[in-house]
Amino acid sequence: MAYLNAPVPVITCLVRGNFLRNQEDSFEKKYPALIFGVSSIPGYAPLFHFENEDGGLWWRMPIHAFCWKEEAEEQELDELVLWDSYSYHVSVTQFPWLKNKKMSFTSRRKNKYCGRYLFTLDWAEADEQYTNSSISEDPGHHKCGHVIELDNGNYAIQPNNRVIVHEPAFSVKQGEQILDRKFNTHIWTAEGSEKWMTEDTDSSHSYEFKPNKPKGIGPKSK
Repeated sequence: MAYLNAPVPVITCLVRGNFLRNQEDSFEKKYPALIFGVSSIPGYAPLFHFENEDGGLWWRMPIHAFCWKEEAEEQELDELVLWDSYSYHVSVTQFPWLKNKKMSFTSRRKNKYCGRYLFTLDWAEADEQYTNSSISEDPGHHKCGHVIELDNGNYAIQPNNRVIVHEPAFSVKQGEQILDRKFNTHIWTAEGSEKWMTEDTDSSHSYEFKPNKPKGIGPKSK
C-alpha cells in the first residue's frame, strides 16, 4: 500500500485556470492536463497530481479543479466529494468488473448524477509501528472512494453506500431496493475464537484441531 502518493490510471482532462492562479483570476479559462497521481492526507480531500501540455507539473489539486468538457461549470468540492482521505496509506485499484460501468449517485444536496467508473481509492493503516489513529479499518466507518467521470463534464469521488452500478447483464432490478442495508460493524476473523486449538505436535501437515475449553469455563467437575 502506497504512503502519501500513488499512481492512478491516467486521466486526460482539462484543469480550470483559477486553480493555477491561486483563485485570483482566469476563472473562465481551462487548460489541457493529464492526471497521473493522487496524494492522500488525512483531513484533506484526495488531491491529484498532473502535467500541463507545456510540461509544467502540479501537485495536490482537488477533483473539482478538473473537468473533461469545455462547457462544464465548476461545482463545490463538497458536492462532488463526500469524505476526506482517511489515512496517509492509500491504494488505487481499477476493478475489471466495474471498468467503464455507468454509475449514479445522489449528493449531500440531494442532486442526482450519472457518470462512468474510472477507479477506486481505499485506505488502511499499513504501518503497525504507529498507533492506528484513524477509522479507516473500523468496520462501521470505513469508506472507499470511487472516482467517477460525470456526464456533466466534471469528476466526483463517492463511497459504496452512495453509488448505484448500472450493469444490464446482472443488475436487472434497477430502481428497486431489495432490502434496507445496514452498516456492518462486525470484525470477521477465523482465528479470534477460543473454541479451537491445534494439537501439540511437530508434524507440519497432519496436525488436528480440537475443541478448547479454557480454564474456568464450563461446568465444574464433581
